[in-house]
Amino acid sequence: MNIQHLFTFFLFILVLSSNAQSIVSGKIVENTKEETSISNAVLITNQQRYFFSNHAGEFSFELNPNEHVDQILAKGYLVYNQENLSSLIKMQPSEASIGTRLKGSEIAEVTKQQVASSNFQFKSFSKTVISNEAPDFVLRKDLDFRLTQSRGLQQKINAISVEGLEGVIPKMVNKDIHFFNWFQTYVKIFEDQFVSPFNNLNKSIYEFYSIYEDAQVEIISIEPLLKGFQRSFKGVLVLDKSSLKFKKIQVTLYADYKLTLSTEFDNKLGLPSATELYISPGDGGKKVSFFGGGLDFGRIQKKNPKQDKAKLVHQQIYFDYKSGDTISPFSKQLSKILEDRDYTVPYTYWEELDYDFIKGKALDTLALRLYVDKENVKNRVKRISAFDAGYLPVGIVDIDLTRLIKVNNYEGLRLGLGLQTNQSFSEKYRIGGFTAYGTQDENIKYGLNVGKLLNANTSTWLNAFYDNDIEEVGTNSYLTDQRVYSLFEPRLVNITFFYKYEKYGLSLQHNFTPQLMSELKVDKNSISQTRAYAFENDGNLFENYNLATATLGLRWTPNYTYSKVGRRIYIDNEFTPEITAQLSQSIEGVLDGDFSFTKLSAKIDYDFQHSWGSLSSIELGGDLGFGDIPLMHTFHAFPNSPNKPTVLNRFSVAGIKSFETMYFNEFFSTKLATLHLKHRLAPFKLSNTIQPELVLISRHAIGDFQNPERHQNIAFNTLSQGYNEAGLEINKLLFGFGLSFAYRYGAYHLPEFEDNLSLKFTFYLKL
Repeated sequence: MNIQHLFTFFLFILVLSSNAQSIVSGKIVENTKEETSISNAVLITNQQRYFFSNHAGEFSFELNPNEHVDQILAKGYLVYNQENLSSLIKMQPSEASIGTRLKGSEIAEVTKQQVASSNFQFKSFSKTVISNEAPDFVLRKDLDFRLTQSRGLQQKINAISVEGLEGVIPKMVNKDIHFFNWFQTYVKIFEDQFVSPFNNLNKSIYEFYSIYEDAQVEIISIEPLLKGFQRSFKGVLVLDKSSLKFKKIQVTLYADYKLTLSTEFDNKLGLPSATELYISPGDGGKKVSFFGGGLDFGRIQKKNPKQDKAKLVHQQIYFDYKSGDTISPFSKQLSKILEDRDYTVPYTYWEELDYDFIKGKALDTLALRLYVDKENVKNRVKRISAFDAGYLPVGIVDIDLTRLIKVNNYEGLRLGLGLQTNQSFSEKYRIGGFTAYGTQDENIKYGLNVGKLLNANTSTWLNAFYDNDIEEVGTNSYLTDQRVYSLFEPRLVNITFFYKYEKYGLSLQHNFTPQLMSELKVDKNSISQTRAYAFENDGNLFENYNLATATLGLRWTPNYTYSKVGRRIYIDNEFTPEITAQLSQSIEGVLDGDFSFTKLSAKIDYDFQHSWGSLSSIELGGDLGFGDIPLMHTFHAFPNSPNKPTVLNRFSVAGIKSFETMYFNEFFSTKLATLHLKHRLAPFKLSNTIQPELVLISRHAIGDFQNPERHQNIAFNTLSQGYNEAGLEINKLLFGFGLSFAYRYGAYHLPEFEDNLSLKFTFYLKL
């Protein structure tokens, strides 16, 4: 640095130091014509305090008495000579200031020492403000935390409120603005997962440079190896050399949206003491909203954020830390606990706290109330939350959206209505029912169910039900499968083989832990046929028959986290694996049951999230049946190819986990194993609205059938030689629609090339 530069730099220090006890703000840019912003520049004061420029190169902080900025550092830059340094700082690119490259293993060693192996309890206050054209969204939380070896991080919510809304909806509790743990493999902000710079598995994704060091601290720059990689951050950290713990971390992102996230740490414990997060619209292509569903209240970014001035400011502090092996987790195995969902926290609760940042009521409360009423925000928020699970709340009942419209080859157009009482009706009781009419079979189907909550902590429900409906032959439904809602169910369109049933019974739903749920069901089932079929048993042919069945289902999701809001348990975060098992026993002679048979089923789903944004999925399933089993209750591998002669005639909708080249009713099994492998690449961003996803697929099935000759008036094959199918999907080409291609190969390859080929469209839409 020459004498002129040095003089100017000290002039800059003098300007800053003359403003003691004042806010210092400015912007740091490159000394180029474009004046590109420099993020994560470090401003060091003579009192050994450290401040960073954000994603836009901006900084703002308050100096203490007699404090001034001593140095300004940024990887690859030097301060450049100019006037008015206090408001706009230009830095000159310089290879000499790149710093010393560190090994990822060195950073990994530090992270191991960041937090002592112990149990902790502490408190937290947070405030989130989202500003756009609508009145400000203001979310406040008062939390008690437990961080233990046995159950990880848990929150007990003492108070929570969104200004302008009464009561609490689950999304207010479950939506995490940002992650707590910097040192896991992935960190989450809103709905997006990012690659953590501090996990040993990710050391090939980031590189680290030491850009400053003295006796007390070392400042390290964090750079992603892949420039423009949207799932990684740029950043900077301050390492305390005496404790070998991080004092402060900041990361920035300038991609679909822009963010700056910084955390200060307790120097003794190594846990966060304060966090600040700023988000503003970026290049677009992603909706970012607290509630979603097109609601402006709480929206940060539209998909095309041109001239969008929205922003999010989140502040959170952690305090009153206590540690020790005697600290126990909260009694319930839950990640978040809110005992009273109906309590509305008055603003005076927050006003009485001794922290200025959490105060600040809306300037125009009348405008907020008028907006909430005019836009029907309260009801829309409830509907958005319910819609995620396939319900539309109307007063004290929820409309079951999965029952409104369906299409299949037996019923034609199936028009229906399903209703279920919600918590506005009762926390302890629920009543539901459905009715449907098929335009082709001209029959009415209907059902009724009632339930009583026996224990809220274990989600124990006793239910009674009656159904008169139809079911696909060979379907094996797991009792404990979580409800999966889509605008329509693709396979239903092509199904031709159903049976009728009239069923009544009781069921008991119980969660041993939130991660281990169970359901026990006993029922009496009367079966009749929709086409010519008979089952031979002990020399008699049965077209219609009765079953008395007991079924036990278990579902284990060891890595899921759950929250309790009021009396109900909700999924907080979903992380595979998901393991499901079911045992069903039909008993002859009980409740006029005609047959005795046993069915066993199990499956495991596992997803592998890759750091570059792709996802690999595996589902392995097995089914076994023995005894006197009619064809209706055997197994199929979810075929999804219509029985038509040409590829174009078979053009329809691809399923989610179905064999696209396997024809309906081609195979049935009493023993069956299936394997589905998928690899989804990161989306290709062609524009903000067009971001297709390429998915590579491999599916396999093998099975057998016991005594096929007992099943009359139907011909089918077994899977004893193994069925193989390979395919690919190009999803979300336009308005959620895409294309699917699949090809059958191996032992069941058909002579005509065209008969082995499947061409369909896909539909994936997130509202």
